[in-house]
Amino acid sequence: MTEHLSLSGVSHGYGDRQLLDTISLVITAGEHVAVVGENGAGKSTLLRIMAGLEVPNEGTVASHGRVGYLAQTHGLPESFTVGAAIDASLASLRAIEAELDRLEAGLADAEAEELEAYGRLQTEYQLREGYAAESRVEAALDRLGLGGLDRDRMLGSLSGGEQERVALACVLADPADILLLDEPTNHLDARGTAWLEDRLAAHRGSVVVVSHDRVLLRKVATTVIEVDAERRSVTRYGNGYEGYLREKAAERQRWVQQYEAWLDAMEAEQRQAATVSAKMGYARQRDGDKMGFDFKAGTWQKAASSKVRNAQERLRRLEESPVDRPPVPLRLAAELDVDPEPDPEAADVPVKVLDARGVAIPGRLEPTDFHADAGEKILITGPNGAGKSTLLSLLAGTLEPVEGTVTRPARIGYLQQELELPKRPGLRLLPAFAAGLGGNIDEHAEALLRLGLFRTSEFHVPVGGLSAGQQRRLALARLLLGGYGTLIVDEPTNHLAPVLVEQLEEALAGFAGTLVMVSHDRALREWFAGCARKSEKARTDDAGRWVRYSMENGSLLPGSRLQRGVL
Repeated sequence: MTEHLSLSGVSHGYGDRQLLDTISLVITAGEHVAVVGENGAGKSTLLRIMAGLEVPNEGTVASHGRVGYLAQTHGLPESFTVGAAIDASLASLRAIEAELDRLEAGLADAEAEELEAYGRLQTEYQLREGYAAESRVEAALDRLGLGGLDRDRMLGSLSGGEQERVALACVLADPADILLLDEPTNHLDARGTAWLEDRLAAHRGSVVVVSHDRVLLRKVATTVIEVDAERRSVTRYGNGYEGYLREKAAERQRWVQQYEAWLDAMEAEQRQAATVSAKMGYARQRDGDKMGFDFKAGTWQKAASSKVRNAQERLRRLEESPVDRPPVPLRLAAELDVDPEPDPEAADVPVKVLDARGVAIPGRLEPTDFHADAGEKILITGPNGAGKSTLLSLLAGTLEPVEGTVTRPARIGYLQQELELPKRPGLRLLPAFAAGLGGNIDEHAEALLRLGLFRTSEFHVPVGGLSAGQQRRLALARLLLGGYGTLIVDEPTNHLAPVLVEQLEEALAGFAGTLVMVSHDRALREWFAGCARKSEKARTDDAGRWVRYSMENGSLLPGSRLQRGVL
């Protein structure tokens, strides 16, 4: 296999925050790579450096072949039309077409050099399947839920998710030799994600993808590259995502064992030196000056001194070659033990915490009835554009219905699908977390640190400098520590590292309050189904019901409210 993309001695950071330190990395032709790591570790930065959009502070980057790049948040101008965005993505193919037309016009009188150039261009055009480019665009838009989209529409008139899907279709319209994709499934439904997996698995070139989608990582990645935030390094793992998880666990276990063995050796040498020194001191006190004239005592003293020196030398060597303490990985430690709100008048009747009657927004949501009982866990699924996010916004009160009414608790925790840009980008992370909460800043710092989503070293980072994943974690921290009895969460796994997603599932499984959630994440849906089965098996009133809705064409499907545990 030939080298397709390489980084040599690359170091990079922002201000005094170093992300990558002298890393070297090679991606071979045809290799399918997943990039994983904590939010903010530098995964997106690494992809931008690979794409040539950022120049590293030190080191070199070399690529062999065309590079296609999809940013975590697309970089297309909102003043572009859909058609202009597609044309820009096909510009190099259109240039080849124009040159082929020019050369064809003069083939009758062409020189050998022109004939050779025509042959090269024709071969490249055929290899890139240029004749099928338009049909690929249409197929991609259709599979991504944008079939029939007017190409004269301005990108700014589309929703954020629609813009991201247009950007993805553009990247795949003329697949490059090296595809660099940053969270490509964030705005895809199940149909779109399955199609993307097939496309990536069949891609003959190299694929480097950053994703929180655990199913996609398992299906597409043959190699995993982890970006380590603590050591500012990258490590390669083979045997796919499952192989990475196994090797990572074994690697950490070996590291812990080596560190503990080093501590034990240090303690043993210190103890031996101290013990011998203590014996020597005791012997001097007991015998006074006789040891200076006693041959046997003098021999023992020399031997003891030698033992002390040897122990000290071994201790010095251990100190010169320390085993670093294994870093404590971030771990979400939320205790969501809020009790469901009781109804003092009807203890035996389910309490409607959320109650929407005939709510509608023309063109976005058909008249819909929806309610959630206290302690109920509800998952809403469905294709893109079905109205799921609109319904959640109405339930949370951030959007008012044109028709109908909504009854809700006074306090609701709401996590939106797309977060707004920070209004004060220079504000530090800790004050941003504490904003509007009152109380002591030290108490907020302790609570945030105990939650396990951030380290103290990140507390002073300006929110405008946080990655998309860190922004998501900040919003999640405010949600989880808000003490809400009702949580409404829209695509909670977007931008989060896979390990953190699993920890979030654990936290939500123990939540005693009411949960309404929208998600396309297939692994999360499997987790939800498993929780429903456990709840059904327990058959206890306080276990809460786990219910799934499905939405299509702006309305909940009739009869889609399923009984506990049946998904």
